[in-house]
Amino acid sequence: MSFLADIPLGRFEPGDSPLHRLDPRVKLLLLPALVMGVFAARSPGQLTALALLAFGVAWLGKGPGRVLWRGAWALRHLLLFTLLLHLFLSPGRTLFGLQWLSLDGLLQGGMVCGQLLLAVVFSSLLTLTSSPEDLARAFQSLLSPLRRLGLPVGEWSGLLFLVLRFIPILREEALALREKEGRGTEPRSRGFWGRAREARLLLGPLLAALVARADAMARLLARGEDPLGEARGAASPLGLRKVDLLALVAGAACLILILGGMP
Repeated sequence: MSFLADIPLGRFEPGDSPLHRLDPRVKLLLLPALVMGVFAARSPGQLTALALLAFGVAWLGKGPGRVLWRGAWALRHLLLFTLLLHLFLSPGRTLFGLQWLSLDGLLQGGMVCGQLLLAVVFSSLLTLTSSPEDLARAFQSLLSPLRRLGLPVGEWSGLLFLVLRFIPILREEALALREKEGRGTEPRSRGFWGRAREARLLLGPLLAALVARADAMARLLARGEDPLGEARGAASPLGLRKVDLLALVAGAACLILILGGMP
C-alpha cells in the first residue's frame, strides 16, 4: 500500500502562498464549482481551458505541484483502464479499420480521463492548501443561516473534520505498518501484481490498526474528551478581504466564460 503515500486527497501541505492565504470559504465555494465545471465540459477545447486554469491555480499554490504529479501518476492504472474500456466497448467509428477498436470510444475515453484527472487536481488543491480545521469552520460559516431552522450545523462541521482527517490517518497507519513489517527499507514493489500482492499482505493488519484507532477515539469521546484536539491546531481567522472577493468573482467569471462562451 505504498501508493497511499502518493495520494494527495485529504492531505494538507502548510505554506504561505496566495492560495494558502485565500479565505477557506472562497476555496470551499470555488474549487468544488470548478470540479462540477470539469464534468460539465462538452468539448476538448473547454477541457483544455480548464486544464490551463488548473495549472494557474496550482502555480498560485507554490508547492503542491510535485504532490499533484505523484498523485496523478498513482492513478495511472485507473485512467488506463477507463481509456481501454471506452476504446473496446464504445460504439461508433472504427479505428484502423478494426471493428473491435472504436475511434469515438478513444476520444470519449480521453475526455473522461481528463475530467477525472482535473477533478482530482482541483479537489486536491482544496485540501492541500487548507487545513481540516479551516475547512470545517468555513463549512460551518457558510451553513450558519441553517441554524435558524434548528439544523445541527455544528455537528455537521465536526463530522466533516473527522472525514477530512480519515485519509491522513489511513496513510499514517499504512506507512507505519509498512515500516514495522520491514518493508520501509526495501525497494518498492515493481509492477501491478507486485503492488497488488503488497496491498493484500497489508490489508488485514491495516484494518485491525484502523479498528484499534477508532476504538481509542470512541473511548475518548465517551469520556467527554476530544480525540483530535492536538490535530485541530489553531485555526486561521475567517475574514473576507478584497482579494478574496476578487478571486471569487474571477473564478466564477472564468468558469462561466469557459463553459458558456467556448465551443
